[in-house]
Amino acid sequence: MKYLILILFTITLAASCKNDQSTDSASTDDTPSISNAMTSKDPRVQNTMQLLQGTWNSRDDKHTSIIIKDNTRQETRNGKNLGKMRYFELADQCNNDTAKGHKVVKVEARFISMLDIDMCYYIKKINKKELILSYVGRDGDLRYKKSNGIMKNKIHE
Repeated sequence: MKYLILILFTITLAASCKNDQSTDSASTDDTPSISNAMTSKDPRVQNTMQLLQGTWNSRDDKHTSIIIKDNTRQETRNGKNLGKMRYFELADQCNNDTAKGHKVVKVEARFISMLDIDMCYYIKKINKKELILSYVGRDGDLRYKKSNGIMKNKIHE
C-alpha cells in the first residue's frame, strides 16, 4: 500500500510539472500572430513600425534598453533579458484593459498595445534617433535613444 501511494504521488507530481511547463512555453495556439501593423499597407503604420525596429537605450537609466523586432518587445538590463519577450500591436487606441476608465483619443498608429499584459504606451515622439513613450493611464515618460552598435542581445533567447 505504501508503494501504491508513492506511485500515485509521483504520477500526480509529474502531471503537475508537465502542466506548468506547458503554460510557461508558448505554443503555436497561444502565440499571437504578427500584428496587422506588420502587414498593413498604410504608409503611416509601415513607417512607425520600421522606425520602432532595433535596440533603444534608455536616456534615464544607462543600464536599461528595449529591443523591438517585428511585433515583439524585450526589455534588457545590463545586456540580460528582463522578464518575457512580449508581443504588441501598433494601434489607433489601446486594445486592452488599460483604456477602460480613461479618456483615450484615437490617433492613427500611435499606441503600442501589449497583447499579453495590460500595458499600453502612447508614442509621443519617434524618429531615427529618438523614441519617447508615455504610459497610458499612468504618469511618466520613457525616453530612449537609438543604439548605433550591433545588437548584443537576442530577443528570442
